[in-house]
Order: sequence, then C-alpha cells, then structure tokens
Amino acid sequence: MLVDINLLPQNEKGSRQWLYVVIGVLSAGILSLFILFLLAFNIGKDVDVLTTELQSIKQLRAEKEQSISDFESSDAWVQLESAVSWAESYPIDTVPVLNHLVELLPERGFVKEFTYAEDGSIQLSIQFDTSSEAAFYLTHLKESRYIQEASLLSLATETISENDSLTAVNTETILPRYIGQYEVMLNRVEIKEMETEETSDEQGGDSE
Repeated sequence: MLVDINLLPQNEKGSRQWLYVVIGVLSAGILSLFILFLLAFNIGKDVDVLTTELQSIKQLRAEKEQSISDFESSDAWVQLESAVSWAESYPIDTVPVLNHLVELLPERGFVKEFTYAEDGSIQLSIQFDTSSEAAFYLTHLKESRYIQEASLLSLATETISENDSLTAVNTETILPRYIGQYEVMLNRVEIKEMETEETSDEQGGDSE
C-alpha cells in the first residue's frame, strides 16, 4: 500500500514564520534607533541650552568685573571715600556740648572763649579764681565719657585793671584771676548718643 505525503504547504508555513521573525527584529531595531535618535536629539538640545547659559553667565561676570575695575580706577571711588569721611566728621550740635562743659566748671569758673572745629576739637578759654580749680577742671574733662582727650595748654594770670579794682570788694588784698587755655577732643559716638537721648526726652515731654 502506497502513501502520498505532500510537504509543500509545510515548507511555505515555515518560511512565513521566519519572515515574521525577521520583520519583527527589523521593526524593533528601527524603533530602538528612532528612540535613541530622539534621546540624543533632546540631550543635544539640553547641552546647547546649558552651554548658552554658561556663556551668558561668563559674559555677565566679565562685565561686572570690568565695571568694578572701572569704578575703582575712577574718581567715583575717591568721591565715595570723601563722602564717608564727611559723614563721619559731620559737625555736631555745639549747644549740648557747651552745656556739658559748663556743668563741669567750678562755681566761680566762667567760659571766656569757645572755638569748635569740624574735626571735633574744641579750644576753650576758662577763667578761674585759683590755679587748683584749673587743674580740677582738667581732671573732670578727662573723666567725662563725652570727651576723648583733654589737655591744658597754658595757665596765665590775668592782670586786674584799676577800674576792676574799684568795683571789687574793698579789701587790702585783691586775688588774681587765672585764665586756662584747654584743647578738647570730643568723643563723637558718645556725643551723638547724648543728642539722641535729649531728642527722645524732648519728644517724650511733648507727648505728655
């Protein structure tokens, strides 16, 4: 008995399977390449953006450094230093200063001359009855927190004229008067605090 076996359909089926496999592999490869291309393109764009930003930052920094260099080398820097120096040496109110200097005087002490300079120095001419009062006044000046430095430049005896002697008390002995020349350097920080305190007290009194 003879059996007839036809293998042609089976070969065609196997060929189609291999074709599907090849097409699937190629499709997956193309898809992978496309995805890689998109990723590379996006990464390239990000790199370009970051590079542009970095260049902009470098350029801005260079411009700022140049501006600072130009400012330091110009007269503006000198003008700024002058303005700061002027603000630090700005003249203070002499009224509370003079009041304080008078408070330190002895009972028979009198201010004859008062000269104030913008650097904070004061020239004083004070009249005393005795030389010891002049020494005590110098001590009080040095102990004051509103005064940075104080020195007695000279102490001279003032001659009493004949007219003065007639108006004086009728005694046999006429005591001489002493004139002390002082140089005082103010403590600007403490003086400004004193002015602030006085302003606050005045405002508080007005509110009451």
